[in-house]
Amino acid sequence: MQLLAASAHDGWFRLDPRTKLLLVITVNVAALTRVEQTAALVSFVCAAFLLVTIGSWRALGIQVLLFGICRGIQVLGTQILEGPVWQTVGAVGFFLGNFVTVLTMGVYLARSTTPSELIEGLRRLRTPDAIIIPLAVMLRFFPTLGEELTAVIQAVSLRRLHPGPWGFLREPLTTVEHIMVPFLVSATRIGDELAASALTRGLGGTRSRTTITDLRFRISDIVGLMMSFLIIFVFLKGVL
Repeated sequence: MQLLAASAHDGWFRLDPRTKLLLVITVNVAALTRVEQTAALVSFVCAAFLLVTIGSWRALGIQVLLFGICRGIQVLGTQILEGPVWQTVGAVGFFLGNFVTVLTMGVYLARSTTPSELIEGLRRLRTPDAIIIPLAVMLRFFPTLGEELTAVIQAVSLRRLHPGPWGFLREPLTTVEHIMVPFLVSATRIGDELAASALTRGLGGTRSRTTITDLRFRISDIVGLMMSFLIIFVFLKGVL
């Protein structure tokens, strides 16, 4: 579960968190609001390129594999095989591929942005705390959740209670009992702890917070804006 592991990136292609949020919104709109392939494909290519810039090769490989499988199912169901059932299967593959595109952009945001950068970027946009605090908690929630799931699986394996990689298909009730139940309990606890941590660090206070986060417009942000404009152009061209 290293797909969403947090590892802030300070390399050659560092984007401002506000540019990242613009890209996230653009990719979500382009991938999920139209039944059209070009905008979703361009969005996925841009998101995959961003994963390349932070060296997330494993995450990139997983996302490309999932996207290829979904698009393969789409082509199989809509262009090769015939019948209403296969048409439905092809449509499901298309929409799942679009969700993979959104997930790819989300992985990039989680792996390349620290909570401090996100908070400072949103504060400079005059965003209210009611939005900043949930987003900051969510940014740390999913990586921590992945680490917790790995820890639960390792603990179950040490006790020889793990039914194996395909155990969910062979023994679904055992998998739910030994893995999912403690995982869900841990997820509830993690959410409460992260929210309490955010509040104890002064996110809900009335006084302005100081920060050492270096946020400024760079050449890489120009590239990020150009990617957003390209996605918007392709999307609007498909609409019109």
